[in-house]
Amino acid sequence: IHIIFLYYKIYKLESILDKMKKRICILSNGLFRGGTDTFVVNLVKGLNKEKYEITVVLSISENWLALRESEVIEAGASTIWTHDINNGIKGQIIHLIKLYKILKSGKFDVFQTNIDLFNGPNLFIAWLAKIPIRICHSHNSQQELEMSGGRNIAVSIYQKIMRKLCWLFSNRRCGCSELALDFLFEDKWKNDPKIKVINNGIDIDDFRIPIDIMQKKKNLNLSLKKKYILSVGRLSTQKNPLMIANIFKELCKIRNDCELLWVGIGEMENQLKQEFNNSGISDKVHFLGSRGDVNELMLISDAFLFPSLFEGLGIVVIEAQASGLPCLISNTIPMQVDCGGCIFEDLSNPVEIWAEKLNDILNKKIILSVDESKLSKYTITEMVMQMESLFY
Repeated sequence: IHIIFLYYKIYKLESILDKMKKRICILSNGLFRGGTDTFVVNLVKGLNKEKYEITVVLSISENWLALRESEVIEAGASTIWTHDINNGIKGQIIHLIKLYKILKSGKFDVFQTNIDLFNGPNLFIAWLAKIPIRICHSHNSQQELEMSGGRNIAVSIYQKIMRKLCWLFSNRRCGCSELALDFLFEDKWKNDPKIKVINNGIDIDDFRIPIDIMQKKKNLNLSLKKKYILSVGRLSTQKNPLMIANIFKELCKIRNDCELLWVGIGEMENQLKQEFNNSGISDKVHFLGSRGDVNELMLISDAFLFPSLFEGLGIVVIEAQASGLPCLISNTIPMQVDCGGCIFEDLSNPVEIWAEKLNDILNKKIILSVDESKLSKYTITEMVMQMESLFY
């Protein structure tokens, strides 16, 4: 009887503690390997599960791959899929209806959304569901649709409406950089004393693990004598992959001992492969697809190339610097990403100049040194502390 009573008291205590936890709902448009996905995964890993009960809602359908879903589940969160919001207005309406039901039944204390302009409708739904704390998080400094299709009247009207919804129905606002805040909130954020720049956090130790570099290269069928340029990012307009290809082609005219490691997938992959075939250097380019060993690839590489058209921050540049990799990046990327390991190059400069800079890096004519105090601002611990300040 005493044992049964003891178990009952423990059960009651656990129930009380569970009720004391803040219930957090995080919305993400998938869990792949992009910067926003990494933010969500690392946030879930870093939050104290004794204080928070976390649900990650994914606005995707069964035909999507949520490659990193297992990581958030293993970290103690639950996941719910709604519907693919990239599949037209019908898909977005289905998602919003399902989201309302999830938020209403879940009785959440905090709703945090990470889908940039489409944060607006999600925040409206959270307001309807009477979620007391509604966080609007900006992760980008431009819209890829605008970059690829041009800023027409329809795009301008869409952006204006979405920005209005984001502002009206959020009561906590943040972004990964000031450029990201400018994009989603325009000038209004500068008059909000509560708004925050949240530094995306990484596990720095992951990018400094001791590995057998020779063995890693052998496993990838890479030469031990070559110099390796690494690029990481989706093979789509935002990441400027055609410029990466042209820079590398110019570099191959300067020297014959370098190869390109390219991590990422996307709609431009076949076009890029054809570019290299036409140039006769396809044997020097390794399309590695989507991978979970980017940290190790950084450790076996000699330089990081990232001429992106726009970024909210560019967390992969922080990761590269943590691994000690010198970075040649575009001047459209927020300056705050530089921890001492970056060279910013103007996108309007010809690819020959970019190739010469890479060559100087490979020849050690340019030596960069990471400032550990700057890098320390991008730890998961620091990011979680910043996010927690928005939960209350």
